Amino acid sequence: MSLSRRDFLKAFGIMAAFPSLAGGSPLPDGQSRYAVAGTVITGDGTPALHGHAVVVNRGLVEAVIPLAQIHDLHAIAPPNATILPGIINCHVHRIHSARERRERYLEHGVTAIGDAASPLRALPQLTDNPPGATATAACSGPMLCPPGGYPLPVHDPEHGMIVRSPAHGRERVKQLADAGAGMVKLAFEPGPYPTPWPLLDLPTASAICDETRRHGMTVRCHVEDFGGLETALDAGVTVIDHVPHRWIKDGKPQPILTGAERELIPAYRKQLERMTREQVILVPTLDVLSRSLWNGPELSEPVAAFARMGGTMAVGNDHPYRRTDAGMPIREMHLLCKAGLKTRDILRAGTSASARACGFTNRGELKQGMAADMLVVQADPLTDLDALGRPIHVIKDGVFITRTNQ
Repeated sequence: MSLSRRDFLKAFGIMAAFPSLAGGSPLPDGQSRYAVAGTVITGDGTPALHGHAVVVNRGLVEAVIPLAQIHDLHAIAPPNATILPGIINCHVHRIHSARERRERYLEHGVTAIGDAASPLRALPQLTDNPPGATATAACSGPMLCPPGGYPLPVHDPEHGMIVRSPAHGRERVKQLADAGAGMVKLAFEPGPYPTPWPLLDLPTASAICDETRRHGMTVRCHVEDFGGLETALDAGVTVIDHVPHRWIKDGKPQPILTGAERELIPAYRKQLERMTREQVILVPTLDVLSRSLWNGPELSEPVAAFARMGGTMAVGNDHPYRRTDAGMPIREMHLLCKAGLKTRDILRAGTSASARACGFTNRGELKQGMAADMLVVQADPLTDLDALGRPIHVIKDGVFITRTNQ
């Protein structure tokens, strides 16, 4: 039904919910313009807007306005509702088809993903993103690497694409762009062994980054060993995937923490300060890394230090490696909280920052012209992160998806 402004405000004042259809849409058939009312978290890091509504029109956010500006418009106002952008898991693998992405991510409130390295053969599936039907995927295709470089020593060869020179690197970027990739990923990963894996030389890596930016794509880089971080930044990457948590130099392990307080060594702090200054995004993937032999302060302290510096972080859990879960990446968020991030920063990391890490320009925030990808929860996720795993509505491109919480 449609409400007048007076009736709507009265209904909202007593926190009366409009009827919702379990497993379906609370909208009349054919309704393309409506409002969802409650407390709105826009995803850009600004304070929550109490007593506001998100107006949706034909799959896009038309406006975020105070309730007093609502006029004759179909409105959904669940009691105690908070509306926020759909969560984006910006670092996942292997879930390629539109159907799988709907079942494993979208129906749980993850409205978009970043597939951070897949075979070329998977790109047609990952670029199949029918509006309102699946979790939208950004994808990189195979990781660019030198002969014998990561990921080739540990993963299937089809997850890597060999680059032999700067000109060859530019050609590879064009090949990926033509195949539909929206990101390019490389690695500065010497590995955990005394004999390091080969790394891209700086001119080749720089050529890859320059060509990627020329195509309007995001450059991501796998780095777990601190020894690869400075060169990755020198090459011009825009996203660092994983937390550099070990350092093997001249065949011997080196500490990244020092002193009784276990603080970062100055060289590492300097690189994090550089990342903050240059607005390079960090995707910590603490969920997957905490399941490894290196779990400990070497993971949490760089994240805490980067947060204190004001660095930008995004949310990705590296599903499905090491038994990480699909669906809402709650464990990753709790680990970020444990490392010192404030809840508001975690929500920003899982929305607008993850959108930037994936190269999305039309998702991750609730503002005019953005895709209407939203979660509606009956709690305050700023004080209860677990509420993200209990959405009463998942909305994708303005379409109501199967409700996950009855």
